[in-house]
Amino acid sequence: ARAAGATRTAPAALPGGGDLGPNVIVFDPSTPGIQAKLDQVFHQQESAQFGTGRYALFFKPGTYSGLNAQIGFYTSIAGLGLSPDDTTINGDVTVDAGWFNGNATQNFWRSAENLALVPVSGTNRWAVAQAAPFRRMHVRGGLNLAPSGYGWASGGYIADSRVDGQVGPYSQQQWYTRDSVIGGWLNGVWNMVFSGVQGAPAQSFPNPPYTTLDTTPVSREKPFLYVSGSEFRVFLPEKRTGARGVTWGSGTPRGTSLPLSQFYVARPGVSAATLNQALAQGLHLLLTPGIYHVDQPIQVNRAGTVVLGLGYATLVPDNGTTVLKV
Repeated sequence: ARAAGATRTAPAALPGGGDLGPNVIVFDPSTPGIQAKLDQVFHQQESAQFGTGRYALFFKPGTYSGLNAQIGFYTSIAGLGLSPDDTTINGDVTVDAGWFNGNATQNFWRSAENLALVPVSGTNRWAVAQAAPFRRMHVRGGLNLAPSGYGWASGGYIADSRVDGQVGPYSQQQWYTRDSVIGGWLNGVWNMVFSGVQGAPAQSFPNPPYTTLDTTPVSREKPFLYVSGSEFRVFLPEKRTGARGVTWGSGTPRGTSLPLSQFYVARPGVSAATLNQALAQGLHLLLTPGIYHVDQPIQVNRAGTVVLGLGYATLVPDNGTTVLKV
């Protein structure tokens, strides 16, 4: 029992900013052994559909050559510039299906963002299923959405991207492309949907199965991490109405930039109570890669709050609780 007259001490304020943890891997053009590190992460994650590994691979602005970044489960790859053209890979960011006998219908849970690619063969392969977005990318060549043996694939999503060449779905069953620029679209299998896409095929559903909207009524791109000088910041793209084409085509993208000091940088093992304390203080949340068990709902009560996960950070509810309440 408390002594008479004792006062309850409020918890100390939580700091914003801080280290992004061991599962965020940041490269710059002078980093040695980049390909070996990419291969190490891929070999761990290639078939780890039910594994616990979570990784974010970030490339600081500059030019990188001779890389093939194969992307497995629960892995994100992204540039750290304000524009995708700030970070160029002369090489490929590849998803294929060798782990599943050439069938890409289970290539879930991975992403590529904010990079310019100059594919070695002229065409980059991104053979994914669902939950595997290709956002804010510039492919200086073509894009192939099928696995190398042209087995089934079941994706997929492109947004705010430019593909200078042709997109070839081949065996890809369905796809949604939004607010992008493409050099052409080769074919459709079951259902291909476009909104706000320059270069999209004309409306023709069901034969071929193209559903095409000239613009996207309302859209807003996801927030993303970038570097300004030596500082990490988070950019919040502004809402667009009647959008067509990319947000980054001419000059500085429109939106708001926040310093990392305005975010509580969470690491796996943190309690839901601590996350809620950070939110109550007025901080945003940045969840570094890993698995988070929560025993009470994370309460997002303040308008404009950003909850941003890196590297497929995963929230797991314990004892049947709700994970997130907005």
